[in-house]
Formats: sequence, C-alpha cells, structure tokens
Amino acid sequence: MPIPDAERAVASREKVHDYLLNHEHPEGGSKAVWFRSLGYEQYDWHLLASDLLAIAKTCEHFDTLQSIHGVKYTAVGSISRPDHRSGRIVTVWIVEDDAPPRLVTAFPDSSL
Repeated sequence: MPIPDAERAVASREKVHDYLLNHEHPEGGSKAVWFRSLGYEQYDWHLLASDLLAIAKTCEHFDTLQSIHGVKYTAVGSISRPDHRSGRIVTVWIVEDDAPPRLVTAFPDSSL
C-alpha cells in the first residue's frame, strides 16, 4: 500500500544531492558514506531520488504521525545499485496541506 498521493511525491535535488549524498554535510555526511557503499554517487543523485520515490510508491506498510508541519509518513524498503550490496532504509515523507509528499530524510534501517 503506497503512501497517500505517492504518485506526486517529491525527492528534491537539495534533499538528495546536497544533503543525503554530500560527504561534507555536517548531518548528512555519514549517510553519504553509507549510500556510497550501496553504489550511489552525488553526481548521479537522481538514481537515489528515483529509488526513494519507488519506496513511497510500492511500500507495503507505512506509519503516520501528525505534526505541526503536517502528516509524516515513514516507510521502510530496500535499495541498491547494480553490482553493489543492498541496504534496508527508512524514508520519511511529509505532507503539508494539499501539497504532494516531500522527502524529509532517509537513513539506514537499524531495526534488523
């Protein structure tokens, strides 16, 4: 069951390229190292964005949390690039008013 309105979901260049895949970002740097180990590179940021959007569109389950900013959806899935290992990932999306779901963050799933 995809997250509501997942067909309109957005994983922006700023969130993926400048944050999740940026080794120099103070908060995203360690995530960038992990994503690189799965075969994702900053110059090809759109590949990770596409794989994250696929989780929103194909997840079998998601959790919701109402916040002052909107409804947050958390979905878990697997991602990888050819010839690399796969990784389980948690994605967090937010829906503000009638806007499409927007990627907030993604990080390795530590529940395994």
